Amino acid sequence: MKNYEVLSDSCKICWIDNFKLNGEKHTQVSAYVFNEKNQILIVKNGKTWTIPGGHPEQGESQLQTLERELMEEACVTVKDVRYLGAVEVVEDETYYQMRYTARVKDILPFKKEWEIDERLFIDLKDLPNYIKWSTGVTFSAQIEAAKKVWRIK
Repeated sequence: MKNYEVLSDSCKICWIDNFKLNGEKHTQVSAYVFNEKNQILIVKNGKTWTIPGGHPEQGESQLQTLERELMEEACVTVKDVRYLGAVEVVEDETYYQMRYTARVKDILPFKKEWEIDERLFIDLKDLPNYIKWSTGVTFSAQIEAAKKVWRIK
């Protein structure tokens, strides 16, 4: 049985480890990116902090979407990319948001070319100070999956 987190009367979400996309609609590809100090990369859009990622463009693979979005939003390249799973979103329809984890390879000079105003690497213990929903059931499960890959305590 899935453990749904209810966000509103019309929206619920749940985390599915290692979800295998089989033609279902996916609307987002994002990643939990860590540096050599095991700090996590976050980005700021307006007043909101989140993890980097975004919507796939026509014909892009999930990995291509991820690499493009990380460059556009955070000006970083990554290595050791690992698939974690998906967030199932149930609204008027059901769709999926794909989640990965990776290690940062190159941190390039930050440019505000797209919608992102700022990037930071922060300690995981500080994440709730930036992303309020990071203590929720679904987000916490994703963080734990990423920490497990990198053996972060």
